[in-house]
Amino acid sequence: MIKTDVTFITVSYNSAKSLRGAIESCLTAVEMHYPDTGKVVVYDNASEDSCPQIIDDFAKRYPKTFIGIKGEENLGFGKANNRAVEVSPSKMYVLVNPDVTFKPEAITQLSATLNSAKNVAIACPKLLYLDRSVQPSIRRFPTFTYLLLKHLLGENLQSLLHPFDYYYAKMPAPEKVVEINWTIGAFMVISGEYVARYGLFDERFFLYFEDVSLCVDVWQNGYRVLFEPQAIALHLYQRVSTNSKLNYLTLIHMISALKFFAKYRPYKKRWQLVIWLLKINSKLQSALRFQTSVIPQDRENNFIPVKRGS
Repeated sequence: MIKTDVTFITVSYNSAKSLRGAIESCLTAVEMHYPDTGKVVVYDNASEDSCPQIIDDFAKRYPKTFIGIKGEENLGFGKANNRAVEVSPSKMYVLVNPDVTFKPEAITQLSATLNSAKNVAIACPKLLYLDRSVQPSIRRFPTFTYLLLKHLLGENLQSLLHPFDYYYAKMPAPEKVVEINWTIGAFMVISGEYVARYGLFDERFFLYFEDVSLCVDVWQNGYRVLFEPQAIALHLYQRVSTNSKLNYLTLIHMISALKFFAKYRPYKKRWQLVIWLLKINSKLQSALRFQTSVIPQDRENNFIPVKRGS
């Protein structure tokens, strides 16, 4: 029998500069609303900075509430979240990036939204940048043509040749709860019942598109994704995968995009070919994962507010 009402989950990777703030936000929410039935789980993906020491510190200070897991390798975002779920089965999960902070009332608002109907699987808040401008965190499911033109030509030319309201820019800013296609995985509240039945993230995605895939699955399984604009969280956001034309994270993003379309269009011959190519390129994917383990630790100094999400 599940005794935990809520588990806050954070996956860290060389995130020491912001990790404490995220953990403290989670612990404050537990102490205020779930003092006996809440947990905070941090899974560290073999960080080379001081993340392991931070985890040890919180484990000593909050032995009944905090669970720290120090992985021996970088499992990727989705897989690490899944391992955290296994450690603390709950009625509700709150996924919090290590660069996100929030006030306890955001959790009560999101919990109410999640529990407003039995077919709601995910509820998400409004995300703000450091300058308090709104991050475009709610999005429509991408098309292959849109992503291809965006990567090849850039957003400005893509918007001229192939207009696509990816960021709901044409929709008036919501003031009440609304249905959305998907939300980024930086901060989301997920039904424990849904996770117990269907699982959380697809582990085929090492990084990127695991959140898109999760939301597609939610809708295909007959559940809904809701945006609660009254709940607010602060997101230190770094546009790593798109701030240069080609780098290791851009390649991972492109591979994950191909996996995404291949997953939902396996009946088409061209995507069967993509699946085959992805399988035989497992060595390349392993090499990319190795490269992510040696990302310069000072990259976190490059947090900048941007107008668009990746």
